[in-house]
Amino acid sequence: MIIPALAALAVAGVAGEITAPRYESRARLWIDGRDAAAGRDSVKVLSSRDFARQAIENHGLAGRLANPAGGGAGVLSGSALTLAGFARPPETAPTSRETLALRTVERGLEVRQIGGGQVAIDFVSPDPALSADVANAFAATYVDLRQTRGVHAAEPAGPGPIPARVIANAAPAQSSRWPTPLLSSLVAGIGTFLLVFGLQGWLRRRQGAPGHELGAVPLPETSPRPRQHLPWIGADTGEAATCDDLPSPLRLLTREREQADLARLVELRGSAARLVTVTGSRPDESIARCALALGRSLAGSAERRVVVVCLDVASPALDGLTADPRAPGLTDLLSGVCGFSDAIHRESASRCHVIPPGRGAREADGLVTADRLPLILTALKQTYDHVIVAAPPLGGMAGAERLAGLSPTTILVTQPGGMATDAVQAFDALASLGFGEIAMITFTPETAERALSRAA
Repeated sequence: MIIPALAALAVAGVAGEITAPRYESRARLWIDGRDAAAGRDSVKVLSSRDFARQAIENHGLAGRLANPAGGGAGVLSGSALTLAGFARPPETAPTSRETLALRTVERGLEVRQIGGGQVAIDFVSPDPALSADVANAFAATYVDLRQTRGVHAAEPAGPGPIPARVIANAAPAQSSRWPTPLLSSLVAGIGTFLLVFGLQGWLRRRQGAPGHELGAVPLPETSPRPRQHLPWIGADTGEAATCDDLPSPLRLLTREREQADLARLVELRGSAARLVTVTGSRPDESIARCALALGRSLAGSAERRVVVVCLDVASPALDGLTADPRAPGLTDLLSGVCGFSDAIHRESASRCHVIPPGRGAREADGLVTADRLPLILTALKQTYDHVIVAAPPLGGMAGAERLAGLSPTTILVTQPGGMATDAVQAFDALASLGFGEIAMITFTPETAERALSRAA
C-alpha cells in the first residue's frame, strides 16, 4: 500500500503543477439578418487570420497574447504551458511576438452562430482578464468594420440600418474551466494508485510458488516450503509403535485421532479429492478398514455425499456391508449385468453409500484392467463429493496406470512396525505408475474388544 500511495502523491503533484487553469469569456454580436448568408460570412471573417491580426493591433494585445500565462505558472511553467496547449516546444529560429500572439488566438478562439442572428465569440486563456479583453476586442473590431464599410463585396458603404452591434460584452470569469488543477490532481492520483496496486497484485501472482497459483487447491502444509505429498499420520517419528506396546485406551485414542486427521486432510483438498484411492504396500485388512473408516467419517456431514467402491474383492472386511451377500455390486456393474441404481447400496452403519464387490470373479486384477472401470469412476465423481476406492496393492499391478490417469488422491496404508524400506518401495512403485498425490499413513488396527463392540 505504501508504494501505490507514494506514486499517487507524486503523480498528483506533477499533474497539479502542469495543469494550468483556463478561463473562458464570451462576447455576443447581433448581425443584420436581411442577408441569409450574412451570419455564416461573419463567422468566417471573425475566424480569419487577417481579422485576428487587425484586432490585436487595434487594441494592443500582442504583448499579452505572446505570453498569456505571465510568469507565475510555477516551477514547471514551461512544460505546464506546453502540455496544457498554450505553448509550443522551443524552436531553433526566434519567433516574433506577433506570430506568438496569433498562435494563442488560434488555440483559444471559437466563433459560432447561436441563433436569432446572434454570433458568440468565445476565448479561452490562462488569464481571465485577457480572455475577456480578446473577446471584446474581436466584437468591437467587427462592429467598427461593418459600420465604416461593407464587409462583403456586394454590400455598399453608406448610411442605413446598423448592420451589426454588440449585445453582450465579455466579463472576466470568476472560476476556471474544467479541468481544474485540483480535479486533475485527484483524477491522476487515484488512477495512479489503482494502476500501481493492480500491477503489484499481478506481479505477486506471476512470482508465486508452484502449486499456489490463483484458483489452485494447495495441499495442507506445516512449513513455508511447498510439499507435494501429505504427511505421515499415526506416528511421531519414522517408526510407529506396535499395537501390543500400547495400552488399550491409548490404542483407541490413537486410532480415532488417525481417522480424524485423515478425514480432515481429505476435506481440506476439496474438489481435488473427489476421487480417493486407498491402497497398501501388501495385502492387508487395514486397507479396506481404512477406506471404510474414511468414507464413514466424511459422510458424517449431512451436506456431503460419499460412496465407497469395493475394488478389493478378496477382502473379507468388504463382504458384510449389505444385508444380502449376493447383492449386485462392482463386478456386475463392470460386466453390464446391472446399472448404477442396482449396484449402489446404503450402508446400515452410516450415511455412506457403498458399491460392494458383487458376484462373479473374486480376483482384483481383472477388475483393475476392465475397460469400464475409468468410465464408472468418472461418472461417480460427477455425482458424489467423494468417491473412496478400496483397492488392493496397486504397485506393479497391470492396468493400475489407468487409475493413475484419473488423478486421484492416493492413501498408501502401511503396517505398524513395518520396515521403512517397504513403505518407500511401495511409494516409488505408485509414483512410477503415475500416481501424483500420495499420503502414507499407518492405520492402527482395532482391538478385539473394540471390534466386538462395533459389530454389536
